[in-house]
Amino acid sequence: MNLYEMGVVIRADLEEEVFRAEMERVRGFIDRFGGIIEKVDEWGRRKLAYPILKLNEGMYTFITYKSESSTPKEVESRLRLMENVLRFLTVRIDESDLAAAQKFEDGTAEAPAAEEVKTEEKAPETSEQTAAEAVEE
Repeated sequence: MNLYEMGVVIRADLEEEVFRAEMERVRGFIDRFGGIIEKVDEWGRRKLAYPILKLNEGMYTFITYKSESSTPKEVESRLRLMENVLRFLTVRIDESDLAAAQKFEDGTAEAPAAEEVKTEEKAPETSEQTAAEAVEE
């Protein structure tokens, strides 16, 4: 099973019960196709980066779930048909990246030692310098 995170933006002009019903439909799709929901993070009403269907705000929700690789495709095909869903995106989360992120959030991750960090002593050449050298040769 793989770990996925799906971001869903739903119309902000919906009533609370309609919004909850739409989110239940999304969760139902994940359950129907064999996904196991681990976390639901509702961000609430946020301003959109650009207007969508003449709307400037959307309700953002992020769902983290485990499933087989075919589940995201099936869920996304159903989300395309939902009129109140403005945008959605599903990304696969690598388990090693997740563990490293949790260590960083907990404060247990250490910064690299000073000798491990390499600095470049020579300034990078600009295209003007390389063109001048080419003319000289």
